[in-house]
Amino acid sequence: MTAQTLMNPDLVVVRATDTVADAAELILKHHLRHLPVVDEAGRYLGTFGIYSVLQLTLPTAVLKHGLKNVGFVAETTPDLAQRLRRRGQEPVSQWLSKDPVAHPDTPAMTVIQMILQGHTSVPVVDRSSQRLEGIISSWSVLERLTSEAC
Repeated sequence: MTAQTLMNPDLVVVRATDTVADAAELILKHHLRHLPVVDEAGRYLGTFGIYSVLQLTLPTAVLKHGLKNVGFVAETTPDLAQRLRRRGQEPVSQWLSKDPVAHPDTPAMTVIQMILQGHTSVPVVDRSSQRLEGIISSWSVLERLTSEAC
C-alpha cells in the first residue's frame, strides 16, 4: 500500500496570492485545520492553517519578540477580531508552513509514521512536477482502514 492508495484527491486549496480572510473562510466552511497552498501551475508551496490565523490575532510585539508569557496582555474578543480583520488582506504566502510531503509511491507505513509525528495531514506531491496530487489526513487513513475491515 502506498500514499496514493490513502490520499484524498478531492482537495480544497488556496493560491499563494489568496488573502488570509478568504483562506480563513474556507477553513471554517470546510472544518479544516489547514489548506494546501499551490501556485498557478498547481505546484505545492506549503500550507496555511488555523494556527496561522490564530497567530495573526496576536499583538505584533508578541510575534516579533516571541514572548512566552503574554498573560499580562489584556484584550477583548473584539480587539482580537479587529487585529485579524486588519491582517485579512495579506496574502497567505506570508504565512506558509513547510511540512514534509509524501510522493505517490511513498509507503503507507511511512505516511502513517509522519502523521503520528505530529503532522495532521501529509500532502502528496508528484516528484517531477511538484504538483499537489492529494492529501492524507488521519481521517482519510482511518476511513480507508475501516472500509477494508468491513
